[in-house]
Amino acid sequence: MQGRYGHDKLNTFIWIVAAVLYTVNLFVRSPILVIVILLVGALAVFRSLSTNINRRLYENNRFVSIYSAVADFFKRQYMKIRDFKTHRYLRCPHCKAQLRLKKRTGVQHIHCPRCGQDFKKNILF
Repeated sequence: MQGRYGHDKLNTFIWIVAAVLYTVNLFVRSPILVIVILLVGALAVFRSLSTNINRRLYENNRFVSIYSAVADFFKRQYMKIRDFKTHRYLRCPHCKAQLRLKKRTGVQHIHCPRCGQDFKKNILF
């Protein structure tokens, strides 16, 4: 295995997709889905045994950047739901940063820690 790329987060994701498709195929019993599962598994094996390490690193870095953006989005949504009773979330109109404010109604004077701009926001509820 010397000189081969090996395993990374993208390969883990590919194997998880193959496992989910396999589980779905247990109920659907589709020959086309079997071919798709085999192709997805072959892709994961190909990436693991590849000698083009730079290309595989590039693919993995792209996947990790997309994965982190999606994971951060869902984490923010979870935090908004969790903190609904005590905090409000809004965006800075200048730098578009997500700000977390204590729940108070009326006009609030807000200072953005990212860009340093001050602005007013009327919070109704």
